[in-house]
Amino acid sequence: MAPPPNMEALNAPSREVCVVRRERTNTPLQALVTLNDPQFVEAARHLATEAIEQTGNDSEATLQVIASRVLCRELTTAEAAILIDSWDEFLDYYQENPQAASQLLEVGESEARLELSPTLAAWTLVCNQVMNLDEAVCK
Repeated sequence: MAPPPNMEALNAPSREVCVVRRERTNTPLQALVTLNDPQFVEAARHLATEAIEQTGNDSEATLQVIASRVLCRELTTAEAAILIDSWDEFLDYYQENPQAASQLLEVGESEARLELSPTLAAWTLVCNQVMNLDEAVCK
């Protein structure tokens, strides 16, 4: 029986033998998995929901909660500025395209808080970005 394709793309061991340490790699195929797989998108949405609930409308505090959960550290000023710019772009896009926000938030099996539609969709993509950093993938 073949392992799930995502596990193969992420170089998971075959489970036929015991391994002490997994091989450490980072390929474009892995980035495609972590950016597009429904499980990763849904995980990003849940992280975004928790961060929004903890901080309300404070975008910088929301961003620091996300960084703390994923990277176990605070963001530098330059990193935060880049991610806030991304969030602004995503938010503008999803406010103009609420149907696209709803489609993004429907990914996965769990229910999304659709009343936060454009905001949650924008934060979901920011979470997905942070979760796809080499620092997070190759910890």
